Amino acid sequence: MRLKFPISRRSSSERGFSLLEMLIATVVLLVGIVSVVQLVPASLQSNKNNRQDTTATVIAQRELDQILNQPIQNTSFTDSDGHIIDLGDPTQNNIVVGAPVITGTASIDFTQPAVAGYNFTYIDPSNQASANYEVRWAVITTSNAGNPVSKRIIIGSWHRDPRQFTQPVSIDTTVQK
Repeated sequence: MRLKFPISRRSSSERGFSLLEMLIATVVLLVGIVSVVQLVPASLQSNKNNRQDTTATVIAQRELDQILNQPIQNTSFTDSDGHIIDLGDPTQNNIVVGAPVITGTASIDFTQPAVAGYNFTYIDPSNQASANYEVRWAVITTSNAGNPVSKRIIIGSWHRDPRQFTQPVSIDTTVQK
């Protein structure tokens, strides 16, 4: 006995893609790929900016921690990197001493010239070629009969990059006796 298999014919719904449909699909795919590829440089730049902001914050916080560990009556000390750090003048009661501060904010004004004893340049040991951070601070001492009772410290760190606009980082804190 002989088995007969039905011979199937392709119906119109089983046709393959036409050349025009393949070209359109390829163009859509290429547009999607080009769009994603254009995001890569932007994300790399954003990552670089975030790394610089984080480094500037760590540098400012590290220096602030060293300042806060000093007795309130000290007017200067040498930090762990060998910089001489001035800590204000107790005879100038409630006056900003050191780096200029932007009026109405607790931010260091990096557009003004640096003040001796209240700034230094931090060179990142992991990237000495291009990662220099400018560190500045201001101290506002509140005194009672020439004896300091509190100090407000505003410290800023900034990676100046001539190729792009970057923001400085500022930290503000107060220590009391």
